[in-house]
Amino acid sequence: MSPSASRPAFVIMPFAPEFEAGFDDVIEPAVRAAGLECIRADQEALGHIHKMMFERIFESAVVVADVSGGNPNVFYELGVSHATARKTVTIVREDFRDRIPFDIAPYRVIIYPRRPEGMMGSGELTSYQESLGRVVASLAGSIASVLEQESEGIANPVQDYLSTRSPLTCGESRHVDCLTETDEEEMVRRAASEIVSVGITGTHFSKVLARILEAGERVRPLRARILALDPRDREGWRYVYHLREGRTVADEEVEDLLAEDSAILERTLRVIKRLNQRVGFEGEIVYYSGIPLFWAYLVDDERIIVGNLAMNRLSSRLPVSVLVRDDPRTRAVYRYYNEAVQGLSPSAT
Repeated sequence: MSPSASRPAFVIMPFAPEFEAGFDDVIEPAVRAAGLECIRADQEALGHIHKMMFERIFESAVVVADVSGGNPNVFYELGVSHATARKTVTIVREDFRDRIPFDIAPYRVIIYPRRPEGMMGSGELTSYQESLGRVVASLAGSIASVLEQESEGIANPVQDYLSTRSPLTCGESRHVDCLTETDEEEMVRRAASEIVSVGITGTHFSKVLARILEAGERVRPLRARILALDPRDREGWRYVYHLREGRTVADEEVEDLLAEDSAILERTLRVIKRLNQRVGFEGEIVYYSGIPLFWAYLVDDERIIVGNLAMNRLSSRLPVSVLVRDDPRTRAVYRYYNEAVQGLSPSAT
């Protein structure tokens, strides 16, 4: 079972008698079928309603929002949920399907049947139960998709917009799933004047530089500084090989592996020397000493893109933080990594 399944499902809905059937017949059975328990705000102990609501939205495994009736409180809470993650499943009663706001109309909204009033005949009851069965299965399936793959979850307009914002141009700090090679190429194109790359050998960044510059995709001058691990620092490289191999590496093996990486460093140096012949480009490789705990790009002294090597094998680039210098929320973290980059012990090649 997913860790999310140990958390409850928070239900956002209008608290009026006419909507109770939607909860009893649709929401609660679907949530239970997905292996979760339902929590509704009106069923909890009295307290600060806003604090409780935010806590439930943030901490729940999934949010089920019934937008029947157009209740403004429901839509406020739905907006909060959309802004926090892709884990909201939206439903509406069939007689309100034509009143779904255009903001969420393009997204999937599960339609559920209205319980017939009064006594139902056998045919009417059978039809209602069959409709319920299909809807409950559909809702349970949507909940399961959140539990199984919470990072992607259910699409919503807020998260879809945020996903289109480039980590290279956004005005606030962000955490992103990955920094793609396309992002790195765009970084080289967009940088105003300078990029500092912190890594192990710098070979990947040097290839990105060469690809963009030699294709003529950048016309403005650019200064690139590559900070690479000093091949004379045996302890630093021993740590790298421990991460890479997932085990302790013997001294003899360190020397063999380092011979290979020294050759890679030489190739990186040759690429930079070749690019330095281009008008408007100035590049250098600087060796640093010490245990490499992170990789980073410092762009124009205003944005740091950083990932933690100690948390991941070297083949992984996750997670990634994009720290913007002028974002007050992350100013201290930006300053920390900026000082860490500036403080790497250099010995220029």
